[in-house]
Amino acid sequence: AIPPNKTPKHLKSVISKHYKCALEEVRLVCGGLEVSGDSMDKPLALLRFSKTTKDLKMLFVHETRYRFKLDPNHKGKHLVLSPTRLTVSIPRHSGDQTVRGDQKLTKGKLYWDVHIDRTSNGRINIGVCVEGHSLTSYVGQSKFGWAYYGNNGKREHAGGSEKYGPTYSTGDTIRVMCDMDSRTLSFSKNGLYLGIAFHNIPACVYPAITLYTTGDQVSLRRFGTF
Repeated sequence: AIPPNKTPKHLKSVISKHYKCALEEVRLVCGGLEVSGDSMDKPLALLRFSKTTKDLKMLFVHETRYRFKLDPNHKGKHLVLSPTRLTVSIPRHSGDQTVRGDQKLTKGKLYWDVHIDRTSNGRINIGVCVEGHSLTSYVGQSKFGWAYYGNNGKREHAGGSEKYGPTYSTGDTIRVMCDMDSRTLSFSKNGLYLGIAFHNIPACVYPAITLYTTGDQVSLRRFGTF
């Protein structure tokens, strides 16, 4: 047990070491409220919404259970992955280049955040795909992919596109919400929920990202369930 005189900052450090993960991946949430800001330095006993340290720990385990990385065996040859396989970039223009996540999604309500580290024109597709998707076509270009496109904010599938949300660019964070129980795919931009983009997605999909323009780069950030 964590003594009540310890702070959330200390608890995050303990959890990070125990689960061998980066400190920034640990979130402390209790009663629907995330512990952040000045509250990180206050003793646990003084946090009115903090019930038990066990509640905090169990939610942390639940949040990070579905973490995945980018798959070096399923990426366009001109894409470059970081050593952590959480960041992908395209050093030079070579047409559409797609990378897939290394875990298939088959059940649960899962989300992951994609941070747009840099882009000159928003020609980035974020979404999911199935087996058979070409690594040299954008997600949504064929019947094997479903995506939210940054350049015009449209949702794309099977070569078609429809108005969906706002455009996105450097500094934005796109959250992908994949509900495998109801087979829907939704997105949010910087915390603003945009609604369901696709219904009746397949029972088994992979996270997927397409880059097109020289110098563009995105990173996977937070993972969890909803």
